[in-house]
Amino acid sequence: MAIDSTLPARRAIMAAMKSDAALTAIVPAAQQYPMTATNPVWPFTLYGSPTPVPIRATCLDGSEITVAIHGFAKPRYVGGAMVETAEDHAGRIGAAIARALDGQNLEIPQGRAKVRWTGSQLLVDGAEADAFHCVVNLRVRCVTG
Repeated sequence: MAIDSTLPARRAIMAAMKSDAALTAIVPAAQQYPMTATNPVWPFTLYGSPTPVPIRATCLDGSEITVAIHGFAKPRYVGGAMVETAEDHAGRIGAAIARALDGQNLEIPQGRAKVRWTGSQLLVDGAEADAFHCVVNLRVRCVTG
């Protein structure tokens, strides 16, 4: 019987992100959103659309989920002067997400969710002319027991 751990994995990943001091120093926990956000506060992160596939073997049941965490940033200003470009800001968010999650072995109700960072991309955000968008790709292996 296949066990789809998409929901508990998302909850565990979001909790790990919100409890990581280095990430929350850049993107406060209240600005780390699930898949949708109405009027998000910048900078922010969004949990992407997960794609689960079953894992079946002798004495093993679970799923492997591919998902991306998205980070969005604009330039940072202090006293009217730009102190960080949007590109650098988004890049820093992406690096913090990868560091916070890569190698995590998160507890979920059915067992464990092992998170691996598989790469990232940094690009200009199409919706905002002065913003950048990072995409942090993850593979999450969820097994019972």
